Amino acid sequence: MNTTEIKELRVNANENSKRIMYLIKEFLTNSDVLDVVSGTNGAPVSARAVESLVRLKYVTYEDIRTETSISEGRRRTRFVIRLKKTSDFQKLFDENEANRKKAIEEREKKQEQFNTQTPQDK
Repeated sequence: MNTTEIKELRVNANENSKRIMYLIKEFLTNSDVLDVVSGTNGAPVSARAVESLVRLKYVTYEDIRTETSISEGRRRTRFVIRLKKTSDFQKLFDENEANRKKAIEEREKKQEQFNTQTPQDK
C-alpha cells in the first residue's frame, strides 16, 4: 500500500469514543492503515477509542506523534495515531457485526411487541 493513500479520521472533543471505535473499524474495512487525528481537546477521546481497539486486537499501533504549527500567531497541536489492522481484524469485525445486527433485531422485535400491546396490557 502506498503511504500517500493513508486516510485520516478527525476526532473532535465532543465525540463519543464508542462512535469513534465504530468509525475506525468502518474505515479499516477498506484500507490497512489509518491515521486518527485530533487536536488537544480531542486527544483523550481518540486515545480512549484507539486503546480499546488495540486491547480487543483489531489494530496495532504503527506510530504515535504530535505535530505543532504556528497559525495566526497561535500554536496548533495535532495528535496523530497511525493504526494498522491486525490479521484477525476481518474475523473480529464480521463476528461483531453479526452480534450487533442480532441485538438490533431483538431490540426492534421487543419494541414491536411493546407497540402492539393494548393500553390495558401495558
